[in-house]
Amino acid sequence: MVRALSEVEGVECVIRSDYLTAVQDASRHNCNLLIAFDGEELDRPIIERVAQVCGRSVLWVTEDPYERSVNVGNSDLFDLVFTNDSGSVAGYGDKGVSLPLAADPRFHFHAVPEVDQDHYLYDLFFAGTAWPNRSDFLARLQTAIPEINLKLALPANPYIPAPKLKMDPSAYDWRTPNTEFAKFANRSRSVLTLHRAFSSSGNDPVAHTPGPRFFEVALAGGFQLVDTSIPEIRVQDFYQEGRDFVGFDGPADCIAKLRHYLGNPEERLAIARSAQQVTLERHLYLHRVRELLGRVAALPQPAVRSLAAASSSRRKVLVVSHNILGVPPYGGVEVYQDSVRTALGDTFEFLFYTPDRSVGSMGSRYVLHDGSMEVIDAVQFDDGLDEAALTCPRRESAFSELLYRHGIELVHFQHLIGHPPSLGLLPSSLGLRSILSLHDYHAVCSRFNLLDYRGVYCDIPSLPIETCDVCLNACGGGAAGSQARRRAFFSRVLESIDVLHANTDGVADLYRRMYPALLDSDRIRVNAVPMPKDDEMADVPMQREATTKLRIAVPGNFTRNKGGNELIHVFNQLRHDDVEITIVGPVPEEYQNILRILDIPNLKQHGSYKPGTLKQILAGHDMSIHFSIWPETYCISLSESWAAGLVPIVSDIGALGERVFDGENGYTIPVSEAGAMVHLIREVIADRSGLESIRSRVISATRPHHDEHMLWVSDLYNELLPKERFTQRTHTPIRGNTIRDLGILLVEPNWVIRPQASSVSDDGHGPTVVLPVGVMRKALWYYRKNGIRNTIVRILQEVMRRVGGGRQ
Repeated sequence: MVRALSEVEGVECVIRSDYLTAVQDASRHNCNLLIAFDGEELDRPIIERVAQVCGRSVLWVTEDPYERSVNVGNSDLFDLVFTNDSGSVAGYGDKGVSLPLAADPRFHFHAVPEVDQDHYLYDLFFAGTAWPNRSDFLARLQTAIPEINLKLALPANPYIPAPKLKMDPSAYDWRTPNTEFAKFANRSRSVLTLHRAFSSSGNDPVAHTPGPRFFEVALAGGFQLVDTSIPEIRVQDFYQEGRDFVGFDGPADCIAKLRHYLGNPEERLAIARSAQQVTLERHLYLHRVRELLGRVAALPQPAVRSLAAASSSRRKVLVVSHNILGVPPYGGVEVYQDSVRTALGDTFEFLFYTPDRSVGSMGSRYVLHDGSMEVIDAVQFDDGLDEAALTCPRRESAFSELLYRHGIELVHFQHLIGHPPSLGLLPSSLGLRSILSLHDYHAVCSRFNLLDYRGVYCDIPSLPIETCDVCLNACGGGAAGSQARRRAFFSRVLESIDVLHANTDGVADLYRRMYPALLDSDRIRVNAVPMPKDDEMADVPMQREATTKLRIAVPGNFTRNKGGNELIHVFNQLRHDDVEITIVGPVPEEYQNILRILDIPNLKQHGSYKPGTLKQILAGHDMSIHFSIWPETYCISLSESWAAGLVPIVSDIGALGERVFDGENGYTIPVSEAGAMVHLIREVIADRSGLESIRSRVISATRPHHDEHMLWVSDLYNELLPKERFTQRTHTPIRGNTIRDLGILLVEPNWVIRPQASSVSDDGHGPTVVLPVGVMRKALWYYRKNGIRNTIVRILQEVMRRVGGGRQ
């Protein structure tokens, strides 16, 4: 049909699409007509949106009358409904048009031989589903003419009775491609046409129009024996009996005519030639699409759609994240997304979709918050989300349904932790564009901060994939290939997202190195996240109090990733120096215990603080420390420190090392080098002239960025939002799509490949052999047979053998 459409004068462009990309294809190519073909499993939300983009839409159904009730239920989405069954036209009211299926010379045409000899392989050919009426007929024919050279393709399905033929099922229960079907028809002396008389859906079991095989056999040069015992089937409306086909009204009549025409090849060949010529003149898909387009052209012009309504109220933006502000543990991502909500809430209607962290298992419940952060919807599951899951059909379906039901117009993925990454593939199917903010490296590795099994930055862009195999086996037991599987899937997810938002050029560069498809893409946009508006607006004194002590603040979460282990050494070494250090932020209990024991006299703890207040808290300090051991993607607290007039000391890695120039706007220290930090601080204590020089440059270079960034976000949203709102025409409950529904099939739903042999676990303190499940079963069997003592000895022998430390 696609080729036939492209051959019609006046058709500028034909796009053959599927549910995954149909809405965006229609928009991208400015299509003005949707032809939905088949219709039996029509996806209403998607088709509804494609129809709106195109303006004109028609449905050409192929399974009437058997699925007519379903097709009629969806007919409200279309201007016209073309049905393969003339008896079903009335069911669609004024929209109904009879349009039979047809044949295509490219697939079905084969020349009719001049003579019978040496061309034919079979006496009789039939191919079609084993509907009960067909199976019974063929069984009677087989009994009556046992010597006939019969070729059958009679596949069954679980919903109909199995055929009772005198043949092994392997001889008839098979399927053939459409092109091969035409070849079988051409190489058979006669082709049997038995109409379907069966429906499992409660609809009319008999079609009034012959199906596509009737036209295909005729074009293939097949001589057709057609069952005309069902008067409703109007074969004679298309071909003339006796000239183009031979009809029969029962098994006995069929057998008699079959014997006659097998014995009179000249008559048979003449009928086949006539049918082929009629098909070439009247019954090709080219003829059908001309009829279809003619009907469409006769429709009244659609009303001009107004875009005014789109700007009359706020457009809906769904923020997908791992958490929200105020629900611990939270950090910079939550602060940033809340800043966007506050700044742009009057322009856009924000909804937030996050895992509910108040329940036990992560991912067992998801909640939808409105712009006031009130819960307005929730989705419950019986289990938590497998952290290794690439896809989860239940969560995909729930998310897709939520997108449609709440009228979402743009999706901003702030973070995919706690969600199956497959969610990133779903918005485009509904014509929605999407953004992913790259706040860390979750799309590169499950260890989203890129700290390996030893707890150090892996620098994976510079190393081979085998490095990942070692790391993931050591820290999680994954077999080789696990990372490659995960990264291959994320590559597809990233390709489906319209804009990737990076905070720095360094982050963008790392993603381009890991995903070469992004190298020549303009989808990565770089714009640094700002500090909260309240911090930026706060007026704090830049003059320092006259004091002999150097005052240093350590802002943010005090964690291992933020350099907690190294900073403990720094604090302890400086306990007697002329410095006052304050941790500004929450300190986990594991570090509290250490600090209580150390009892460092010049160390203070401020505790947690509210977003937007850090600048005021930092006022009066001289320096700040940002000592992350992973390549942070920005670090808002660094911006807040500069804004408060502090000179930062940062680890020379990631955005920290990218933003701070040593001796110009701060100091840089090699990653994890606690001694270098102690040395630098003692130098500053001894001579603060350099510190004051840097501070003056910091103060003069600091400028407002919040409003500028929010304008950038607003412009980006407006760029990606649909030009006009989609109209919701489906109000009954729908089942949301999964990626499988959209044609994306995965061999395995999880990215972790389970090892077939022992794994080597390593937390940085030395390797430990982890036996596979199969070995554990063997150990249990051995214990039951030989007792605990012999089992322990045997296990130790096996462990020593595997690590090379002993013999079996």
